[in-house]
Amino acid sequence: MPIINPTATSTTAAQGIAATGDSSLGKDDFLKILVAQLQAQDPLAPMEGQEFASQLAQFSSLEQLTNVNDNLETNHAFDLALSNNSTIALIGKTVDAPGNTIDLKAGEVKNLSFSVNGDAADVSIDIFDSTGVKVSTVSLGATSQGLHEFVWNGTNASGALLPAGNYSFTVTAKDPAGNFVPAETFAAGLVTDIIFEEGQAFAIVNGQKLAVSEISKVSL
Repeated sequence: MPIINPTATSTTAAQGIAATGDSSLGKDDFLKILVAQLQAQDPLAPMEGQEFASQLAQFSSLEQLTNVNDNLETNHAFDLALSNNSTIALIGKTVDAPGNTIDLKAGEVKNLSFSVNGDAADVSIDIFDSTGVKVSTVSLGATSQGLHEFVWNGTNASGALLPAGNYSFTVTAKDPAGNFVPAETFAAGLVTDIIFEEGQAFAIVNGQKLAVSEISKVSL
């Protein structure tokens, strides 16, 4: 009568099951291995009840973790779909995003948005034309930390109206000791399109692709 080695048979079965899938075992693979062990066990020395119960408990835990993971993936996909749908409402809206460009129309006033990372004793705004020449400087004095707006009436340093065109601005902030305080500028633009790439939403503003998370303000 041929001699059967239960350990070798069980190991071979388990290896065969693992080889047919990927490098990680799922709950179905675990169950197949458990059944293979039961089929290959020595009738004269069956698996002890405690060991069998332990393996069943492991299978139950694995199944619960798999179900939790599936539910999380479903919830994530649902949340992503809701988020993507909400970004479509940005089309046609004016938004502020990191940048410093100004598209000035004749006789128009512009809201220049900026933020400072700390309380500043002195904040100034420099405005430049399309050739990089400074046309105006405005001192705002002491400014608190956070987001701010300055209404520029489209005039130069002498108070004369500037022609329509493309301008830019920078913000310089200093603390009472004269040290620079980090500041960031924001440019306004119209959202013309929303695109989705690899699960992330981008807005097309002034012809440039901008991550929706970078938008700091939305207005009509």
